[in-house]
Amino acid sequence: MRLVVCSLIALLATVATVDAKPKREHRHVKATRTKRSAHASPVKVEHHHLAYVPRGPVEGQSLGLPWSGRLHDASELPAGDGYVIRRPWRAFGTRTTVDIIHHALEDFRAQFPDAHAVAVGDISQESGGQITQHHSHQSGRDVDIGLVYKEKPASYPEDFVKATAENLDCEATYALLNEFAETAKADGGAQVIFMDFNVQGLLYHWAQDHGEDQDVLDRLFQYPNRGGEGLVRHVVNHDNHMHVRFKCPDADSSCRN
Repeated sequence: MRLVVCSLIALLATVATVDAKPKREHRHVKATRTKRSAHASPVKVEHHHLAYVPRGPVEGQSLGLPWSGRLHDASELPAGDGYVIRRPWRAFGTRTTVDIIHHALEDFRAQFPDAHAVAVGDISQESGGQITQHHSHQSGRDVDIGLVYKEKPASYPEDFVKATAENLDCEATYALLNEFAETAKADGGAQVIFMDFNVQGLLYHWAQDHGEDQDVLDRLFQYPNRGGEGLVRHVVNHDNHMHVRFKCPDADSSCRN
């Protein structure tokens, strides 16, 4: 009998010990939109395979890198005279990016009021992150801008159209390119512009033939040296549009260039 009582006491002690252990909680944290705070601490960045996930207070709109990032409190590019937004649900970016794009296109229209409407391709979706047809365009600081042609192609602006010596309006396209290039020293201005090497050549020679300063051309284009370090760089599949990438605005402390 005594043996049975001792065994029962030992069993009850074991059960109590098991029940005393804290249970592991599995929490699914839902992201919420927060107001910007001028006093918020810099966000802690954690790298995940599929998406950029901020931890802590968010400061700014562009979070992370253009090819591994998100967009917070997005600004939408408004409709405007002289340009067509091809996919409005992908026309979201930082306020700085959206303002620069809008003003560059407005200034171009003032210079070339008779040019056909310019196609505006994707910036980012409202929440940023990965989207189809792009490796970047994730953090609201990339935009695809169509080129300008002597005569509007039948499929343009719905589709980007390959530029050739026969169809490209070099004067107007060079002016459009310059509208973005001139923002390079501004807060959140152009960081790099991607354009096919041969299309660079068309614009380079046109500008050279029309008296553009050689120092300006050397700073602007990678052409004629593929190893050059101009603002405009060669990337494949960019013979029908220019891809402008903007720097992190100073206020976006969670942004990464």
